[in-house]
Amino acid sequence: MDLLDLFDKDDGLTKDDILSRLEMFAKELRQGTTIIVIGAASIILTIDSVRKTNDIDILNTTRVASYSKYDIQIVNEGILFLCEDYRDRLVIKADYGGVLVYTLGMLDVALVKLGRGLDKDIEDIKEIIASGAASLEQFKFKYKEFRYGYGGNFEILDNNYWAVIGEKFTSNDRMF
Repeated sequence: MDLLDLFDKDDGLTKDDILSRLEMFAKELRQGTTIIVIGAASIILTIDSVRKTNDIDILNTTRVASYSKYDIQIVNEGILFLCEDYRDRLVIKADYGGVLVYTLGMLDVALVKLGRGLDKDIEDIKEIIASGAASLEQFKFKYKEFRYGYGGNFEILDNNYWAVIGEKFTSNDRMF
Protein backbone atom coordinates (compact mmCIF):
# COMPACT_ATOMS: atom_id res chain seq x y z
CA MET A 1 0.00 0.00 0.00
CA ASP A 2 1.30 3.42 -0.92
CA LEU A 3 1.58 5.86 1.99
CA LEU A 4 -0.66 8.33 0.11
CA ASP A 5 -3.43 5.70 0.09
CA LEU A 6 -3.40 5.71 3.89
CA PHE A 7 -5.22 9.00 3.96
CA ASP A 8 -8.15 7.79 1.86
CA LYS A 9 -10.36 6.73 4.77
CA ASP A 10 -13.62 8.58 4.24
CA ASP A 11 -15.66 5.83 5.87
CA GLY A 12 -13.16 4.78 8.52
CA LEU A 13 -10.64 1.97 8.73
CA THR A 14 -11.54 -1.62 7.85
CA LYS A 15 -9.76 -4.79 8.94
CA ASP A 16 -7.50 -4.67 5.85
CA ASP A 17 -6.73 -0.98 6.46
CA ILE A 18 -5.78 -1.69 10.06
CA LEU A 19 -3.51 -4.60 9.16
CA SER A 20 -1.81 -2.60 6.39
CA ARG A 21 -1.09 0.29 8.73
CA LEU A 22 0.21 -2.01 11.44
CA GLU A 23 2.51 -3.74 8.97
CA MET A 24 3.95 -0.42 7.76
CA PHE A 25 4.28 0.83 11.34
CA ALA A 26 6.07 -2.37 12.33
CA LYS A 27 8.79 -1.68 9.74
CA GLU A 28 9.82 1.34 11.83
CA LEU A 29 10.12 -0.65 15.06
CA ARG A 30 12.86 -2.86 16.47
CA GLN A 31 12.53 -6.60 16.21
CA GLY A 32 11.16 -7.94 19.50
CA THR A 33 8.74 -5.05 19.98
CA THR A 34 5.24 -5.99 21.09
CA ILE A 35 2.20 -4.01 20.01
CA ILE A 36 -1.15 -4.47 21.75
CA VAL A 37 -4.11 -3.19 19.75
CA ILE A 38 -7.03 -2.05 21.91
CA GLY A 39 -10.43 -0.50 21.36
CA ALA A 40 -12.48 -0.68 18.18
CA ALA A 41 -9.53 -1.84 16.06
CA SER A 42 -9.14 -4.90 18.28
CA ILE A 43 -12.83 -5.70 17.85
CA ILE A 44 -12.57 -5.37 14.07
CA LEU A 45 -9.51 -7.64 13.99
CA THR A 46 -10.96 -10.27 16.32
CA ILE A 47 -14.64 -10.70 15.53
CA ASP A 48 -14.68 -9.46 11.94
CA SER A 49 -17.05 -6.68 12.89
CA VAL A 50 -18.49 -4.54 10.12
CA ARG A 51 -17.76 -1.59 12.39
CA LYS A 52 -15.04 0.80 11.23
CA THR A 53 -12.75 3.04 13.26
CA ASN A 54 -10.98 6.33 12.70
CA ASP A 55 -7.73 5.25 14.31
CA ILE A 56 -5.82 2.36 15.83
CA ASP A 57 -5.28 2.61 19.57
CA ILE A 58 -2.34 0.63 20.89
CA LEU A 59 -0.55 0.05 24.17
CA ASN A 60 3.14 0.29 23.52
CA THR A 61 6.15 1.56 25.39
CA THR A 62 8.02 2.26 22.16
CA ARG A 63 7.75 5.87 21.09
CA VAL A 64 8.07 6.38 17.35
CA ALA A 65 7.83 9.88 15.93
CA SER A 66 6.01 8.79 12.76
CA TYR A 67 3.18 6.72 14.27
CA SER A 68 0.50 9.33 13.60
CA LYS A 69 0.88 9.00 9.82
CA TYR A 70 -0.56 5.49 10.22
CA ASP A 71 -3.59 6.70 12.21
CA ILE A 72 -2.12 5.09 15.32
CA GLN A 73 -2.71 6.52 18.78
CA ILE A 74 -0.42 5.39 21.58
CA VAL A 75 -2.41 4.95 24.79
CA ASN A 76 -0.71 4.96 28.16
CA GLU A 77 -1.58 1.75 29.98
CA GLY A 78 -1.90 3.71 33.21
CA ILE A 79 -5.02 5.56 32.07
CA LEU A 80 -6.92 2.35 31.34
CA PHE A 81 -8.48 0.31 34.09
CA LEU A 82 -7.35 -3.16 33.05
CA CYS A 83 -7.76 -6.30 35.12
CA GLU A 84 -4.42 -7.52 36.45
CA ASP A 85 -4.54 -10.68 34.34
CA TYR A 86 -5.39 -9.02 31.02
CA ARG A 87 -2.13 -10.26 29.44
CA ASP A 88 -3.40 -13.83 29.86
CA ARG A 89 -6.14 -13.03 27.33
CA LEU A 90 -4.07 -11.32 24.62
CA VAL A 91 -4.61 -12.74 21.13
CA ILE A 92 -1.73 -12.86 18.63
CA LYS A 93 -2.74 -11.37 15.28
CA ALA A 94 0.49 -10.95 13.33
CA ASP A 95 4.26 -11.23 13.34
CA TYR A 96 5.78 -8.57 11.12
CA GLY A 97 9.49 -9.37 11.04
CA GLY A 98 9.71 -10.04 14.75
CA VAL A 99 7.31 -7.25 15.75
CA LEU A 100 4.45 -9.10 17.40
CA VAL A 101 0.95 -7.66 17.13
CA TYR A 102 -1.65 -8.73 19.68
CA THR A 103 -5.18 -7.60 20.39
CA LEU A 104 -6.53 -7.08 23.84
CA GLY A 105 -8.87 -9.94 24.73
CA MET A 106 -12.50 -9.17 23.97
CA LEU A 107 -13.53 -9.50 27.61
CA ASP A 108 -11.00 -6.80 28.51
CA VAL A 109 -12.04 -4.60 25.59
CA ALA A 110 -15.64 -4.85 26.78
CA LEU A 111 -14.70 -3.85 30.32
CA VAL A 112 -12.55 -0.91 29.21
CA LYS A 113 -15.35 0.29 26.94
CA LEU A 114 -17.79 -0.05 29.83
CA GLY A 115 -15.64 2.36 31.81
CA ARG A 116 -15.86 4.90 29.01
CA GLY A 117 -19.54 4.27 28.39
CA LEU A 118 -20.22 6.18 25.18
CA ASP A 119 -23.20 4.95 23.17
CA LYS A 120 -20.89 3.39 20.58
CA ASP A 121 -18.97 1.67 23.40
CA ILE A 122 -22.16 0.11 24.77
CA GLU A 123 -23.02 -1.13 21.27
CA ASP A 124 -19.49 -2.55 20.89
CA ILE A 125 -19.85 -4.46 24.16
CA LYS A 126 -23.18 -5.91 23.05
CA GLU A 127 -21.58 -6.97 19.75
CA ILE A 128 -18.69 -8.65 21.59
CA ILE A 129 -21.09 -10.61 23.76
CA ALA A 130 -23.39 -11.47 20.83
CA SER A 131 -20.39 -12.75 18.84
CA GLY A 132 -19.47 -15.19 21.60
CA ALA A 133 -15.96 -13.71 21.92
CA ALA A 134 -16.85 -13.08 25.58
CA SER A 135 -19.85 -14.61 27.30
CA LEU A 136 -22.37 -12.74 29.37
CA GLU A 137 -21.39 -14.90 32.37
CA GLN A 138 -17.68 -14.07 31.92
CA PHE A 139 -18.53 -10.38 31.61
CA LYS A 140 -20.65 -10.36 34.78
CA PHE A 141 -18.02 -12.29 36.74
CA LYS A 142 -15.05 -10.17 35.63
CA TYR A 143 -17.01 -6.96 36.16
CA LYS A 144 -16.60 -7.37 39.93
CA GLU A 145 -12.80 -7.32 39.66
CA PHE A 146 -12.89 -4.51 37.12
CA ARG A 147 -15.20 -2.45 39.31
CA TYR A 148 -12.96 -2.92 42.32
CA GLY A 149 -9.97 -1.46 40.44
CA TYR A 150 -11.96 1.23 38.65
CA GLY A 151 -10.96 4.78 39.49
CA GLY A 152 -13.95 6.60 38.05
CA ASN A 153 -17.54 7.23 39.09
CA PHE A 154 -19.23 4.00 40.22
CA GLU A 155 -22.74 5.32 39.58
CA ILE A 156 -21.89 5.98 35.92
CA LEU A 157 -20.09 2.64 35.64
CA ASP A 158 -23.01 0.74 37.15
CA ASN A 159 -25.46 2.56 34.85
CA ASN A 160 -23.33 1.49 31.87
CA TYR A 161 -23.41 -2.08 33.20
CA TRP A 162 -27.20 -1.88 33.37
CA ALA A 163 -27.30 -0.56 29.76
CA VAL A 164 -25.41 -3.66 28.60
CA ILE A 165 -26.82 -6.36 30.88
CA GLY A 166 -30.30 -5.02 31.47
CA GLU A 167 -30.05 -5.45 35.23
CA LYS A 168 -28.54 -3.51 38.09
CA PHE A 169 -25.23 -4.59 39.54
CA THR A 170 -25.62 -6.01 43.04
CA SER A 171 -23.14 -7.69 45.30
CA ASN A 172 -23.28 -9.06 48.81
CA ASP A 173 -19.50 -8.74 48.99
CA ARG A 174 -18.59 -5.68 51.09
CA MET A 175 -15.46 -5.21 48.96
CA PHE A 176 -17.66 -4.32 45.97
